[in-house]
Amino acid sequence: MNGMLFSKVLLTFLLVFGSALSFALDWSKNHLLNPLWHPHAKFHGAVLLFFFAGVAMTGVWLLWRESAEPKVAITAAAALSASYWTPFFFIPYLLPGSSYWAGIPGHEPHFHGMVFYPNLLVIGVFLALTVVAWRIGVSGLAGQSVVKSGRRS
Repeated sequence: MNGMLFSKVLLTFLLVFGSALSFALDWSKNHLLNPLWHPHAKFHGAVLLFFFAGVAMTGVWLLWRESAEPKVAITAAAALSASYWTPFFFIPYLLPGSSYWAGIPGHEPHFHGMVFYPNLLVIGVFLALTVVAWRIGVSGLAGQSVVKSGRRS
């Protein structure tokens, strides 16, 4: 499998699986179905899930459509993925009262005596794989020119 194809497949997986995983984890009793959540917070949480699904499908379409600019498609799809996952690392610093932990406050898991958030590990993997897919995809296109409709890009 060449680098471009690998990149497209990996980014497609990250976008589609990431969106599906977000629905599976957030449409649950500890998130959107939590009776303690304010109704408007539930509304915004659901909007975010559907927005990410639309963004993910847009990224997949960009990756697989015929294009004179495949590097732009790889970069755009990677940017869409990263723009969803990156804020998970800084939102609690910007929004007082928000938390990485969806469970009972004060019952966060610990690893070697330190608080450990499993969701941040998963998100970190998604981000790292996004960067890997982008790097492989754009480096696989380096020096290539694609001719479409008499134009070079």
